[in-house]
Amino acid sequence: MNAVILLGHGARDPAWAGPLVKVREILARERPSLAVETAFLTFMPPTLEEAVSMLAGRGMARIDVVPVFLAQGGHLKNGFPERLDALRRRYPDCALRLAAVAGEAPEVIAAIAAHAAVQADTPSEASRTGLPGKVWLVGAGPGDPELLTLKAARLISQADAIVYDHLVGEGILALARPGTEIVYAGKEASRHTLPQAQINAMLAALAKRHSMVVRLKGGDPFIFGRGGEELEALSAAGIPSGIVPGITAASGCAAYAGFPLTHRDHARMLTLATGHLKNGGIDLDWPALARPCQTVVFYMGVAAAGEISRRLMAHGLPADTPVAVVRQATLNTQNALFSRLDEFPMRLREAGIAPPALIVVGEVVRPRGELHGPD
Repeated sequence: MNAVILLGHGARDPAWAGPLVKVREILARERPSLAVETAFLTFMPPTLEEAVSMLAGRGMARIDVVPVFLAQGGHLKNGFPERLDALRRRYPDCALRLAAVAGEAPEVIAAIAAHAAVQADTPSEASRTGLPGKVWLVGAGPGDPELLTLKAARLISQADAIVYDHLVGEGILALARPGTEIVYAGKEASRHTLPQAQINAMLAALAKRHSMVVRLKGGDPFIFGRGGEELEALSAAGIPSGIVPGITAASGCAAYAGFPLTHRDHARMLTLATGHLKNGGIDLDWPALARPCQTVVFYMGVAAAGEISRRLMAHGLPADTPVAVVRQATLNTQNALFSRLDEFPMRLREAGIAPPALIVVGEVVRPRGELHGPD
């Protein structure tokens, strides 16, 4: 027999567990042949270890651990892989698998959708008035919670529902009040928890149940955050919306890595480019990107580092042009690699730097003292 553990973050207030417990009840009812348990990373029982022990003791051949309403990018990195490995060693006869994206467990997605349908039938202020609530597209900044704007912090603390992305910094969701409906819709390289069309539809559905919905995005919603697409979808659905800009990742990573993005002697232009287009290609205006006296920042470009290096040099940028790759910008775990344009793809591989990270190209990129995170 197989089993599923629905993994949540946990909180000191039991009200936070409500949605996860409801999803468990729906899944247990709809899939009686599947053993289903909940577990929490912090504060609330049972722990992941307790849930695995209980299921393994019942002779489960396979256990899928499925994060629900949880940020895989932050919560499932700090010590979590070690915990999972220890459990695998402790229970070698049980296949323990992390469904790192909820979409890898379609039965769980179905239960979440059923829970959302039940919630939709529950009267709310928005449904009672017959008017949809407002959706705020809010920039969460580059990671450090102290870099939130005052308006962003206020809206997060007042929201009835929050839909957040993979790059929202750890601790920011702690500003939400207990009982807030929180949905993870994060995107990582080639791993999308929810397709964009489903996110658009979900925002509209949430606005019909709640007075205030916050769509929380890392950095700034309108700088490679798909905020424009979501704004268009909300407008087409007749949902009122508002925008709260945030400090974009380029600004945060440069400031905390100790170099400017513009400089009168070295960079009189600043270009922000994406290293991953909607069609999966990287067909950019390379002659423009290779012009001198500018800084170019590539978002989502780590997987295309070799192509970026080759194309820029092929269009005239010197091989010794400085490059910085900054990961987990503005956090205590921030790290930066300084290299040359011709060498940085190889250095990236050697250092094992994986997305998400920003690539900054230009003469402004010179190490300036010790790297620092938030004080």
